Amino acid sequence: MRKSAFILINLVLVCGLNSPIWALGTEDFGNKPLREVEYQDWRGIMPCINHPNRVYHRWVNGGEGFYFSGNTQTLNDYLRKFAVLDASIREVAIRPGPATTWTFDGNTVTYDWQLELTGGFLKYLTTLDKGSNIWSKWPTVTVYIGKDIELEKIGIPEGVEVIELRDLKKRHREALLSKDKTVRGWGAGRLARLDPYDKQSLESVAALLNDKDDWVRLNAAGALSVFGRKAQSILPSLRECLKTDNEELRKRVEQTIQAIENAKDTTDAEKEHGILLAEITKFVQSLRDEEQ
Repeated sequence: MRKSAFILINLVLVCGLNSPIWALGTEDFGNKPLREVEYQDWRGIMPCINHPNRVYHRWVNGGEGFYFSGNTQTLNDYLRKFAVLDASIREVAIRPGPATTWTFDGNTVTYDWQLELTGGFLKYLTTLDKGSNIWSKWPTVTVYIGKDIELEKIGIPEGVEVIELRDLKKRHREALLSKDKTVRGWGAGRLARLDPYDKQSLESVAALLNDKDDWVRLNAAGALSVFGRKAQSILPSLRECLKTDNEELRKRVEQTIQAIENAKDTTDAEKEHGILLAEITKFVQSLRDEEQ
């Protein structure tokens, strides 16, 4: 079943808008085939889009995500199809799981891997300074290691480049130095959500609290809440931001301070995350050693 909705998001367009506007989004559930005519930019993409293991699909402002659930065997079948896609870059990111996304109604969808396509307004963002560090110009697959996906049994076909979370975080941190405020502002949230346990990412986002643009500071303040207790060290900087004359920024900072102070202890989850990160790094490095 496909559903359409207007979603309130904060866009900053080239015309200078910096207030919330309505954006169109659609979503559908299950694996009902989508039409090839809508995906002419990517020859060979349809076996990846219409794979029988798709459980959810969402489109918002040109940013499109396809979510799949399955075991390592079905993932390997998917990667073989992705490897023959007509694209200059075929990138697969491997990250710790589990993975969950949210529907328009606020319900959760659990999945094991995801295909992302960038079009529409988001495609424009790839043309901005360091924008492509965050929004890829090429179809990308992200695999989440968990109970259903066994890292050591993943088969990486020829023609696919494998990256890990630290590669993504490095790109995103560089994007926060962009000359464009849209990239800096939205990049803050994207970096925070990549890894809420990463101290270097926390510090990079916190640095934007001193940005010259209040909208960027607003986004940075909101993104810092993702780090939970990890962000207690930057509470003094957040309290300093309360001195602003910008009422919207002040409210966002107050909300973030409250979220950090009330955040749950995630020590155990962080340890498990770290173990998986180390295993993924070893796996990716072994692939790179084989290529040399």
